[in-house]
Amino acid sequence: RKNLDDAPRSVAVMARGWKVGAHIPLHMHRRAQRLHATTGVMRVENESAAWIVPPARGLWLPAELPHSVTMRSHVEMRTIYFDPSVCSALPAQPALLEISGLLRELILALLDEPQDFDEHGRGGTIARLILSEMARLKERKLDVPMPRDERALHIARALLDDCSIDHDLDRWADEAGASRRTLARIFRAETGLGFAEWRARLRAVDGLARLADGASVAETATAVGYASASAFSAMVHRILGGPPRRLRRAA
Repeated sequence: RKNLDDAPRSVAVMARGWKVGAHIPLHMHRRAQRLHATTGVMRVENESAAWIVPPARGLWLPAELPHSVTMRSHVEMRTIYFDPSVCSALPAQPALLEISGLLRELILALLDEPQDFDEHGRGGTIARLILSEMARLKERKLDVPMPRDERALHIARALLDDCSIDHDLDRWADEAGASRRTLARIFRAETGLGFAEWRARLRAVDGLARLADGASVAETATAVGYASASAFSAMVHRILGGPPRRLRRAA
């Protein structure tokens, strides 16, 4: 079940494990996808945004959207492939969605069915329930907008790899071969955020993914570049609208 773009039914599922550091280079599928991991954290990128996907969330990717995937830890991935003909009630843009317990069980149930399951039998019933459940999942605004300019993109990707790096914009300007003013203008124009605010959003999203994957608030604060748990908590509250512990419980 390595590629289900040509599966015989309009809904198909795949389960696969990936080692830490594994990378799926830029590609796209004829079908829409919904990715999530039962364990581990993934980073998914396209030309306009990046998502750090913890086990408590699933990323919806419309059909024919180029994207890459990097495994930040050992990942047990679950993917649902949807033929475009059944996607009218689903988002037209990428979206990070909550995962319901029912959807988890439906995926497991469809994995037990053959790819050419009886559309009027158990398999067809499960597939229809998956579509119904997908249409009611809540979206969470946890994307990190990405710049397109190569100089700013170099900085953004370095911070995606390690958001604890604390260089100021002058230091990054030296590395990127552009002036501080130019980089500041690019980040604002292409992401809608100033550089400091962009990095804070990345750290908040990265931190929430770590919390959802089992790290403590103190461990997470250190990992994303904050000297204290209280400073990290205040930043997350400002960026994501709630304290880390409540957001982790929600996850």
